[in-house]
Amino acid sequence: MSLRARLALVIALLAFLPNLVLALTLGLLGQGPWLPLLVWLLLLALLSGLVGYLLSRSLLRPLEELTRALAYLSLREGPVNELRLPAPKEPPPQEIAELRGRFQELLGRLKELLEAREAFYAALAHDLKTPLLSALRALEYLERADHLGREGRLALLGELKEELARAHRLVENLLALARLEARAPQGTPLNLRALAEDLLLRYQGEARRRGLRLEVEGVGLARGERLLLERALANLLENALRHARTRVRVRVEEGAITVEDDGPGLSLPLEVLARPFRQGEGPKGSSGLGLYTAKRVAEALGGHLRACATPLGGAGLRLELPRR
Repeated sequence: MSLRARLALVIALLAFLPNLVLALTLGLLGQGPWLPLLVWLLLLALLSGLVGYLLSRSLLRPLEELTRALAYLSLREGPVNELRLPAPKEPPPQEIAELRGRFQELLGRLKELLEAREAFYAALAHDLKTPLLSALRALEYLERADHLGREGRLALLGELKEELARAHRLVENLLALARLEARAPQGTPLNLRALAEDLLLRYQGEARRRGLRLEVEGVGLARGERLLLERALANLLENALRHARTRVRVRVEEGAITVEDDGPGLSLPLEVLARPFRQGEGPKGSSGLGLYTAKRVAEALGGHLRACATPLGGAGLRLELPRR
């Protein structure tokens, strides 16, 4: 049954039932003929139904107008930032006015989210295009550079490898974010020490190239999805390797992993650094996407990414996870 039918029925019953009781009471007391009384009750029922219908139509008119406005928005083509509720033909009741205001707020929030997503993908495309163009130019130069010796060729190949690795990190982070949006992560028991040791083996070569010492200490278990957690920890390790002077340490404990370095520390609060492609008021590079991905992964797994003090004197990023 529709809301209009229910409202009309309630109004009709409220108008008819007291008259029904009164008419039956008078009829019983007077013990007169029942035929006129039944005709009167029938006319009263029809009149009550008509009043209920008219009043329900009047009461629901602002709500129906809002429904038509929303249907107009759903069928209208064009950019989202131009979507607005049409002005009402007459001043609506307070409740309907508040409902219209909430829909306007929802449209504003939707515009902000779409603008942020557009800015995110625009920045991603820009950051992804830069290393790819650099790699293409290096390859074109290698095709013509017959005069390069072995050292020059190795140096150029090293730069090419670094640019392609940067593009690969961007794609890996984007895939992790897409996986988070597509489905809820699975929570399975994980050995955090084994996970940390596997990652350190993967980055030992990079650490030696930079003259850094990689360490892991402690044991602990937690619940999470291995692939997502590996991506988050890899981002934290890459960030630490980029800024450390001599040492990077991964500290494992029950339900948490902390990545520490002896570099200069965080230049800005973590809330600012973890914004994708932004640092303060200016654009940021791929490291912003890395910290943003790590933060999103931690929150999706039911944990948190926090900045913490470290005895090494540099930055400390602690990834907290649900325990067993």
